Amino acid sequence: MRPATSGALILGLKAAAAALQFLVLVLTARWFGVAFRGELALWNATVQLVVLVVGFLAGSSIVFLAAREPSRPYLRRLLAVAYGACVLLPVAIALGAAVLGRSLGPEASLLVLVSVMTALLVVNSCVLLAGHEAWQASLVEFLRPFALVALACGLAATRGFRSPREFYVLWGAASVTSFALSLPFLAAHHRRLERDWVGPAASLGTVLRQLSGYGAMGQASNVAQFLNYRALFFALERHAGLAAVGLFSTAAALAEVLWLPANSLAVLVLNRVSRHGGAPATRVFVMRAARLAVLAMLAGAAVAAWVPVGVITALLGREFAEVRDLLVRLLPGVVTLGVSLVASSYHAGHGLYGRNLAAALAGLAVTLVGVAWLVPYLGSTGALIAMNASYLATSLWLMVALLRREHVAAGELLPRAADLRTGPGERA
Repeated sequence: MRPATSGALILGLKAAAAALQFLVLVLTARWFGVAFRGELALWNATVQLVVLVVGFLAGSSIVFLAAREPSRPYLRRLLAVAYGACVLLPVAIALGAAVLGRSLGPEASLLVLVSVMTALLVVNSCVLLAGHEAWQASLVEFLRPFALVALACGLAATRGFRSPREFYVLWGAASVTSFALSLPFLAAHHRRLERDWVGPAASLGTVLRQLSGYGAMGQASNVAQFLNYRALFFALERHAGLAAVGLFSTAAALAEVLWLPANSLAVLVLNRVSRHGGAPATRVFVMRAARLAVLAMLAGAAVAAWVPVGVITALLGREFAEVRDLLVRLLPGVVTLGVSLVASSYHAGHGLYGRNLAAALAGLAVTLVGVAWLVPYLGSTGALIAMNASYLATSLWLMVALLRREHVAAGELLPRAADLRTGPGERA
């Protein structure tokens, strides 16, 4: 498939997924109010953190490894190790928390189920991203919000929600459904691979060492980046309450929708670099993607800044009137980090996970200042300052590393009219 066609499919699927996630935000805000939105944000953040821990053995390093050895025997062993980690680690985390007298939050058993199924879906998505049809990875990711919205709307249209807690049950059912729907795509990908080993045969132990070796560095950066995104939620809950978390998390979720085009470009970059990192045309591909990311983020920020507060309250309710101001004040950090997503995928595609880790740690250092001092004294304003500063620090580190490795001149990042006439990499 041509890069422009693949890019259009990825963008369309990610746009549809973002629209569904936005619909979930609107519906839960309307049905359950701002306090439950805060609780739900913390619950979802806990799920994401568990999935990230699983990612040390079953995460983004799968893209690099599966692309390097595109054979059926290797994929089967890769899945055996990764699936095992997806099931065992969330259960171990829950048991460990119980032994220590710590709770994973409301509906802990459902949280474990959702964590397991989400981790399995991430594995399938990473495997598909290593193939020639990268758009299928975005399709698999789309299945998760699609299943959740379908089930939630179905229940609301029949008997309605008797308790906000029922939403956790729906989330569990949706996670199982989305994983089941992804399996035919994985089976089709398996049939397209070479029947025999392309490189040297690898035992299960070898695959485990490969996943843990590459995964340790790559996933450490993802965990640090997650803490940049979500640690402030937990600090706000402690110092300002669930309502403050509900407002801030809603603003953050709306701001992160702006990353949609840049994320789509980053998927293409990761797929291209992981398969053809040494080709001269890959540099052209990456730089065009970076310029398009600049254009997309600036355009998205302009639209977000224009949205009046009345639109927010009409969608979410009067309780959420402050969200518009929070959203606008988050834009500087969100825009810069969106542009740097291309650089992050470039480093991951080359297996340079240390660079992404260093960038994430730079941002995390700023976030921890926010958690320790800014949020306790300034509340949501402190969280805004910390998040923007963290995103700026992370972005600067990622972009400088890319510019140095590829010897990029400053003018190469300036958008060009030609970038809009053809898809990224179409001439590459």
